Amino acid sequence: MTTIEASSATMEKTVRVSGLTVQLRDGRVIVDDVSFEIAPGEILGMVGQSGSGKTTTALSLFGFTKPGAQVSQGRVLVGKTDVEALDAAGKRALRGRTVSYVPQDPRASLDPAMRIDDQIEEVLDNAEYPLRAEERRAAVEAALADVGLPNDREFLRRYPHQLSGGQLQRVGIAMALVGRPPVIVLDEPTTGLDVATQSKILALVRRICTSHNIAALYITHDLAVVADIADRVVVLHHGRIVESGTVEKVYREPQHSYTKLLLSAAPDLVGTPLTDEVSPIAVDSTEPNARLDVKALVAGYRRTQVLHGVDFTIDPGECVAVVGESGSGKSTLSRAVIGLHPRYTGTVSWRDRVLPKGASARRSHSVNEMQYIFQSPYNALNPRLTVGQSLTSARKLAFRHEPSAQRREAIESAVRRVELEPHLLRLRPNRLSGGERQRIAIARALVAEPRLLICDEVTSSLDVLIQASIIELLHRLREQDGLSLLFVTHDLALVRSFADRVLVLNQGRIVEQGPTAEVLANPRDPYTRDLLRYTLSIAEALDARYGPVSEAG
Repeated sequence: MTTIEASSATMEKTVRVSGLTVQLRDGRVIVDDVSFEIAPGEILGMVGQSGSGKTTTALSLFGFTKPGAQVSQGRVLVGKTDVEALDAAGKRALRGRTVSYVPQDPRASLDPAMRIDDQIEEVLDNAEYPLRAEERRAAVEAALADVGLPNDREFLRRYPHQLSGGQLQRVGIAMALVGRPPVIVLDEPTTGLDVATQSKILALVRRICTSHNIAALYITHDLAVVADIADRVVVLHHGRIVESGTVEKVYREPQHSYTKLLLSAAPDLVGTPLTDEVSPIAVDSTEPNARLDVKALVAGYRRTQVLHGVDFTIDPGECVAVVGESGSGKSTLSRAVIGLHPRYTGTVSWRDRVLPKGASARRSHSVNEMQYIFQSPYNALNPRLTVGQSLTSARKLAFRHEPSAQRREAIESAVRRVELEPHLLRLRPNRLSGGERQRIAIARALVAEPRLLICDEVTSSLDVLIQASIIELLHRLREQDGLSLLFVTHDLALVRSFADRVLVLNQGRIVEQGPTAEVLANPRDPYTRDLLRYTLSIAEALDARYGPVSEAG
């Protein structure tokens, strides 16, 4: 067979996966006897830890397998087409035309050197649509209108770097929809987006799937997203479906212990215990107080001012969260504090001393005591170095003349403190899971023996169980070592259960700050109220869709 049996215009818009088993060359099974169906206009949520088989299962709809893997059993039907029975040409025709894909990071799928309209039109060319130039242009304009973006020439001729994160994600969805495919796979499309943008994207996905009768597979680690958007859900664990059913049934009456574990680990604005007020931390009175003091901070890029007179403090052992939408200035603020964005006015003081603006001009003692942990665990480590080499380099920068035996002991101690074993030091990052990489990134910061950790969205790309373990680790480090945290995040549910105080940043200005319990329970600023309104809650989503538990029976 060299062509798809039915065109997208006439085919039955349904997915049927039965007994799917995917094995590696060594015989190890990574997807084991997975079966599910997706009806036209239906959204099926797929949840589970990293490594549970979600992505491998989704790739089967395209006839893809990971390198070194193969489908050993089962069938994948898209409409009347048996995907595994297609030859290479048939699978190429299937992709984009019949089954389309929306990735987690739209930047990864967009060519920075191509204009937006050319990239969307290229999808139609790759799908071998017999359309004239004016028809392709009309299809592009219709797709952009569908996702709520301008379709005038000025917007069409922009490059990806000229768009916001939310606009880029909408372009990614437009690219997936331009050929009107009957099936779409969405792979964590809102991870990393702020709550307001996420809310708009989810509403957009729901509307488009319903109006165009698209069968959608929605992969995510965010259980609140599934509660808000999906009709049914499957729970994957070690490559097997351990539970499936309607969202209401699975969430309100989970049967499998793994499902219960996922739901209990998911932070939620409703029902999550509020963090206690900050407790006094014992501080050595013989040394200067390890306190961060930021005053009148103004920063920007070239002619664009991003921060406008920001003031705040962090006391020893305190966790202060910074929240706000994309573009609010959160990352600029954290980078200015650590010395990676020296173009600012105002002061950043540590231990009652004003720090030079650039990290390279700061004393090594200050650099060691303030450590930065980046958002992506996949980009934080040099792929050419082993874990041990990365940590050794960081330790040498902090303690240049330290004996090698003492250095090795400190590195192994840091690895154990993040609950990993020293044998991982011999491995390169590609041998580690996402959670292991993030723990190693924290260990690399710990080898410098810091007093303040600046955490920039460090849990946004992690599944709920790994996220919970990272938060527990950071909380334990605060208790044991008196570490202070500047915790940048867009996850207000996480802030509710973890931070002592919260700063709400809007267009570079702090519009509200105070104890977490007070700010989240009684927000005074309209912007804070909007952030809380857009933040997804599992409990509220279920009540809104199915009624309270007492009424649902």
